[in-house]
Amino acid sequence: DVLRERRGARPSVNVDDPDVRIVTHLANGRAQLALDLAGEPLFKRGWRLAQTEATLKETLAAAILRSCGYDGTRPLVDPMCGSGTIAIEAGLIAQHHAPGVHRKLGVERWASFDEAQRAELRRLREEARRGVRRGAPPVIACDRDPEAVHATRANVKRAGLPIEVRQADARALAPLDPPGFVVVNPPWGKRLDGGGRRQLKTFFWQLGQAWRALHGHRLAVLAGGPEFESAFGIRPKSRRMLWNGPVRCMLLIYDLD
Repeated sequence: DVLRERRGARPSVNVDDPDVRIVTHLANGRAQLALDLAGEPLFKRGWRLAQTEATLKETLAAAILRSCGYDGTRPLVDPMCGSGTIAIEAGLIAQHHAPGVHRKLGVERWASFDEAQRAELRRLREEARRGVRRGAPPVIACDRDPEAVHATRANVKRAGLPIEVRQADARALAPLDPPGFVVVNPPWGKRLDGGGRRQLKTFFWQLGQAWRALHGHRLAVLAGGPEFESAFGIRPKSRRMLWNGPVRCMLLIYDLD
């Protein structure tokens, strides 16, 4: 209204994709204003075409991988891959891809973002692309659900990564050669409600029996409750609390001798 009074018209703003995004936080009688440099949320890497139920954010998947010590120098498999988030983030780490290097940042649309700053950003992007490593150890994504396999294949293709995608039961997981990482986000939370709770605890016990044979592997499991650890039957090497949105989770890490 102030702009209309002073200039005769108000500016047109695209509410879905504004040039400048201003974030206001109101709490305890105080207001904080911030200019959003990024634009779209940074967890959106730009590769996701399809998703399944309870999809992890890309940033949480990357945090899980870093927390369990994955650096791309050993092979990795996610035997319950869903839409492939963990496997794709592992592939990005293994090949030294900078997250979101292809996306446009919100600050690039600001009138104050001058040519010198644009040149510096181009230089940084080119430097990141030159750092991509080919021939990294394999990353494998598996799921017994054909819809999950289809979603993962679509996302892997969009990400442009050499990830092998298979339809397979996690209980039939074969050892990696050489031994590497098994990183998984099994069903938990709401997916454990009702009659499926006992069935899933049996499934977790079966996983514990089958995965004992994965000698020399490191296993990282994102558990949303005590059901997995109690049924799996192997003592974890370490536990680390993480938050999946509003849900408190435990990252369980096992070194299988």
